Amino acid sequence: MSRLVREEELPGIGRRYSIDCDYGAVLTIVVHNSGRRDIYFFPPDSETPVTVAMNDEQAKVAGAILTGGFSPPPPITEVEKVVDDLAIEWYTLSPGSPGTGQSIEELHIRSATGINVMTILRGHTVIHGPRDAERLEPGDRLIVAGRHSSMPAFRRLVVGD
Repeated sequence: MSRLVREEELPGIGRRYSIDCDYGAVLTIVVHNSGRRDIYFFPPDSETPVTVAMNDEQAKVAGAILTGGFSPPPPITEVEKVVDDLAIEWYTLSPGSPGTGQSIEELHIRSATGINVMTILRGHTVIHGPRDAERLEPGDRLIVAGRHSSMPAFRRLVVGD
């Protein structure tokens, strides 16, 4: 890896790459194990980033544009058609999140939103396939799966807007 890029493993999530830009700005890219990319741009003298989330295909197109090699994407494959409406997202709970302190069962997450909580990252602990009785805590990072259209209901119920 180039000395211009700082690389860090994010257990259970993926990798983080940070680039120092001109005038003290920092560009951070998180590449999730799912293929999703999150881009955080920290302007000079600011701790509040401007954020962009991209799926794998969008990130490839953006990368091609940045490197001067853009060409239209290839036709959608049969596999992409099957999983087109599948979303795998991760969210971090704050102390004020509606789901904090409640169990997955008490929130009725699956029946109310159609979303499945696949994994909870709690500090250095990874809880795969959490039981319905699992209580959600502040700082928990939830990896969830379901339809794209169901994610807003999940956010309102569990994470808060």
